[in-house]
Amino acid sequence: MDNSEKITLDNKFLQVARRAAIIAKTSDPWIRWHAYLTRWTEDASLAIQELMQDRLLPTAALDVATGTGTPVLDLAKAWPQCRFEACDIATESIEIARLLAQEEKLPHISFKVCAAEVLDYPDASFDLLTCFFSLMYLKDRSKAIDQFLRVLRPGGHMVITTWTGDNQLFRLVKDTFSMADHKYPDGQDPFMFSDSHALKILFADKPVSNLLVTARKTVLNWEGSEQELWAFFKDCNPIINTLLSALSDDERQEREQHIYSLLSGFKTGGNILFEADMLVFSVQKNS
Repeated sequence: MDNSEKITLDNKFLQVARRAAIIAKTSDPWIRWHAYLTRWTEDASLAIQELMQDRLLPTAALDVATGTGTPVLDLAKAWPQCRFEACDIATESIEIARLLAQEEKLPHISFKVCAAEVLDYPDASFDLLTCFFSLMYLKDRSKAIDQFLRVLRPGGHMVITTWTGDNQLFRLVKDTFSMADHKYPDGQDPFMFSDSHALKILFADKPVSNLLVTARKTVLNWEGSEQELWAFFKDCNPIINTLLSALSDDERQEREQHIYSLLSGFKTGGNILFEADMLVFSVQKNS
């Protein structure tokens, strides 16, 4: 190994170690979700590539609420000729996204910390805007969409992906605990836009055309343990801890062991695989 190869290997090790340190110290369950749930946006990214096959490929694209950058990395690999920007409100997520882009050698992506409702980009900057599985968590969705349209060029495309309620993991947890409510803290609902009508209402008075909604099935791949996946669910769904607290210690342990057993049934090659359905919503800004 020559000196330049050693420096490259050392730099990669430092990047991986730094990313692991960020994940280890964070109190944000979504950082852990992104860390363990690999390839979870691959099908969504493929859907966007298929949508753009018959259109002019973008020269500049923005991914909003990018998290740790998983989706925009996929698009950047597919379209090396396109300049990508990506933003998120979470500083830790953006730091990890930058490290991942460095590891993947994708210099045509730039990252920024900013809110979807106040995008820090000039008007008419992008041909394509994407938002993967995040619209339901934004505080002011109408304002965010106005911002999306502001930074899009006339004739530019916006693609939004959302989860539907058809999700194997949610079903087994709800059945085990007889949960009527699957909302996250602050009333966030991961399935708020689980049908095309709910999405289309958001754009009823916006300057857009060519609305298209398609359903797509994907398989989520969790690389952590059953205990880690369950810990994420408890962090994000306070109602679970409320239900657990009403049980005796023995009952609680029995119920959680039952969850681990069910999750083990989804294991393939050491990973936990479960199906989930998504919607892919695309719209074009009026010229």
